[in-house]
Amino acid sequence: MFTGRLKTEFLVAIVASGLGIGATLGANGCTTEPWHATVYCLPDASPDADVNGDCFPDSGNSVEPMSCKAAGGECVPMGTSDFREKAVLLWMGAEEEAPDCPPKADGVFYTGYGDLSVSFQCAPCTCGPAACALPSAIAVDSASFCQGGNVTSYQAPMEWDGACTSPAMLPSGTFASIKLAGPTVSPCEPIGDPIPEPPSFAPKPVSFVNGIYWGKYAKACQGTVNGICESTSETCLPSAEPPPPGFRQCVQYTLPVDEENLPKCPDTFPHQFVFYAGSKGKVECSACECGEPVGAKCEAAISAYQDPACGSLPKPLFENVPADQGLCIDFAGSPYALGAIEAQWINNDPGTCEASGGELIGEVKAVDPRVFCCQEPPLSPPPQDQ
Repeated sequence: MFTGRLKTEFLVAIVASGLGIGATLGANGCTTEPWHATVYCLPDASPDADVNGDCFPDSGNSVEPMSCKAAGGECVPMGTSDFREKAVLLWMGAEEEAPDCPPKADGVFYTGYGDLSVSFQCAPCTCGPAACALPSAIAVDSASFCQGGNVTSYQAPMEWDGACTSPAMLPSGTFASIKLAGPTVSPCEPIGDPIPEPPSFAPKPVSFVNGIYWGKYAKACQGTVNGICESTSETCLPSAEPPPPGFRQCVQYTLPVDEENLPKCPDTFPHQFVFYAGSKGKVECSACECGEPVGAKCEAAISAYQDPACGSLPKPLFENVPADQGLCIDFAGSPYALGAIEAQWINNDPGTCEASGGELIGEVKAVDPRVFCCQEPPLSPPPQDQ
């Protein structure tokens, strides 16, 4: 709403063109009738103020732009043309504590984030134990010296612990040799998952999402002053009262922003802040892995019996023979049957595995920068004495 005073209507004749309002001259020897125009003046304009000075003519449908002073503001030198003409009130802090825009600037102009921090706390990777495993079977060969005749796999149960087992009865004359396989070492299984945890400085969980923490939230509110300054290097700022507590007056650098060549803030707005719309990219923890077992000593002895209950009668085929990869026991045509096998550990030390992984990988970058140059925030009023 215009706050100035209305100057008395006046007649505009040919001399009105000197006031910058314009007049219509006669055509073909005829002159026009005088006409009226309305002029609005600033509150402190003198009675003799000229149009285009402290007074402004009505354009017909609306009042011409008034001076910054008349609009309740003050002109502040900017020093560069790379900023928006209108100032904003900027608040910075934790997103959860952001206030509403104040009445003097009740429109939200911008929201963004600053001080990007990627903070993952990866769980340490460890390895479960390796394990010595007994051979899963012995190879029963119809040919002597394990030459690969008709080979039968005499299978022990899964995860065999060496207890007496009788997979089948193989009568005498059906085999001539037995090939033993040595124990094996099962690999270590990794323990641990990459678990992100909020950094200690995060005020509340909402500020920490997928390992990304913004240390600062910005909210800019659009001011309501709409006045003009005589110099294009100045901008019109509200002057009726200081910004509300927590807000500061700022101007925004025009887009696009080159972060490699950020502008210099004008002297009247010396403090620079850069905020972003969000981020792109991803950071995660590498998977946990385990190396091969080191220092393993897995040794076992195997016994084979004709009796399905691993008894001493009839005579055992062999007892407590150290199992070794490729060891062949030949019976030289002896008429033995095979009814059961049994095993016991000589050494059951699977060794240890070294863990790896759990390292941060990837990259996160802030995107869509906005640059604000700001004044100092207003000082808080001193406490009132009770």
